[in-house]
Amino acid sequence: MPGSADFVQRFVHTLEAGSAAPWIRRALAVIGIFAIALTYMYHFRGLATSQAMDQAQIGRFIVSGHGWHTNFARPAAIEARRKDSKRALWVDTYQAPLPPLVDAIALFPLKSRLQVNPRDLVYVGDKAIAVMSILLFLGAVVILFFVARRLFDQRLALLACGLVLVCDRIWEYSTSGLPQMLLLFLFHATVYALVRALEAKYSGRAVAFWLVAVGAGFGLLALTHGLTIWMFVAALIFIAFLFRPWGWAAAIVLAAFLLVYTPWSVRNFVVSGNPAGLAIYSALDGIRHSEAGWMRRVNFDFEGVGTGTFRDKIINNFISQTGRIFEYLGWSVVALMFFASLLHRFKRTETSVVRWMILAMWGGGVFGMALFGINEEQGFAANQLHLIFVPLMTCYGVAYLLVQFNRLEIEIPQARTGFIVVLFILCGFPIFNSLYNMVLGPPRQPMRWPPYIPPYIAVLNTWMTPAEITASDMPWAVAWYADRPSLWIPVSIKTLTDLSDYGALGGPVVALYLTPISGTQNTFRDIIKGDYSEWAPLIEQTSTLQGVPFKWGTLALGIDKECVFLSDHDRSHAESP
Repeated sequence: MPGSADFVQRFVHTLEAGSAAPWIRRALAVIGIFAIALTYMYHFRGLATSQAMDQAQIGRFIVSGHGWHTNFARPAAIEARRKDSKRALWVDTYQAPLPPLVDAIALFPLKSRLQVNPRDLVYVGDKAIAVMSILLFLGAVVILFFVARRLFDQRLALLACGLVLVCDRIWEYSTSGLPQMLLLFLFHATVYALVRALEAKYSGRAVAFWLVAVGAGFGLLALTHGLTIWMFVAALIFIAFLFRPWGWAAAIVLAAFLLVYTPWSVRNFVVSGNPAGLAIYSALDGIRHSEAGWMRRVNFDFEGVGTGTFRDKIINNFISQTGRIFEYLGWSVVALMFFASLLHRFKRTETSVVRWMILAMWGGGVFGMALFGINEEQGFAANQLHLIFVPLMTCYGVAYLLVQFNRLEIEIPQARTGFIVVLFILCGFPIFNSLYNMVLGPPRQPMRWPPYIPPYIAVLNTWMTPAEITASDMPWAVAWYADRPSLWIPVSIKTLTDLSDYGALGGPVVALYLTPISGTQNTFRDIIKGDYSEWAPLIEQTSTLQGVPFKWGTLALGIDKECVFLSDHDRSHAESP
């Protein structure tokens, strides 16, 4: 019928070019993003790193109303406490405050069912934290859109956001439990305030409000990760010379930053005698000992630690970073082209200035990462800050590439579309490969073993009382999955017995839990001569140790008996998974 044919034609035209077309494209985009997120969550295997679990267990204490309390004790904290070390030892000064607070928000709806279910290989608390991180990532992309639209235009903003959404490395970090997604969200908000300040400057309007917002944004970043202070220092120097008269804008930004950050520093000083808290000792990582080696010591011996050793460490770490820069930038070809965009003169002054600010902040971050190091656990690193620059670098990279493509003056109508498709294929290949492996590839273990099996760790909750302390090489996991106090086993056996005998921990150490972290994940040389060398006979399960008061052994807390649990008496009568 002619009428029906006309209706179908009008309907198809409406779908393709009419008022419904934008909504259909938006709906398809939302469905695609939701499908990617659902796939990553369906194949989620739990939190990946010690930092993530440490922050999570502090977040659970916040939910229960105990503030920034912790079940994870580092021997180094005993030396660092000013007074009342027995109580203060269990008050955290290592982690920044915002990640545990955000974890607490994620955990709050599950407040009544946070005990590990022996039937679940992936803890429900892990899932809640991963979902929160994904939401922060998507929120960061929304802010990125508004930043890019102001710097460029709406089409480029949408294109850049699409390229960021197919970055596999960002999606992987969003399910790691690390604070990178919170950093990404706050960083984009801070850059948005900076762009607005520049727009106000060049249009002759007042900039004080936006400068205060920039300072507050950097304060929140520092409360999320201390290494961002190096980014702030670089940005502050840049701002000091960008706004006239010189120095006044930097003073406003610095005042706002200090207003946000100082209360936490004062709190750390009251608790530990150091405004930077226990985390400041992380700078010693790789100098004579690893960070773990330093944190497991009660008394610090700084012999051989000097400016020369720090210089060598910074140089070596810088070389390591440059050698892996493509990987650290999420394998994104477009993000890497940011550095080429520095050679291009953009028409808008704000657009040109912001790229140099991004370069300055990235340079400050690189120095901070070189000073403290980038130590990976299962492919993730809490100090990996390159990732938070990927979205903004992508904006400039894609702008530069499109400018160069236009200079080719190719007259084929489909050529520009094909060029954009090639960019998506290049940037999205890792995520396409990951999704293929997750959906169609060989099955992977449903948990992150080695070294973590949440139900096997959670059994310590029934074996131990809240007043008893377990010494372990994975105290963060005992604190998170078992919800029991745990001490990072000291370097020496004597230190462990002294701490327990003299009551320095506020409770008795009545059990020892060793896992693949000190055992099967290391080479024979690492076990014999590494950080856990004094514990080697127990780790190898070849003999008992003299001086260790724990004589009752259980070898059933792992696959293929790779874990050792020793206690003062038989505790295995409780049901285990």
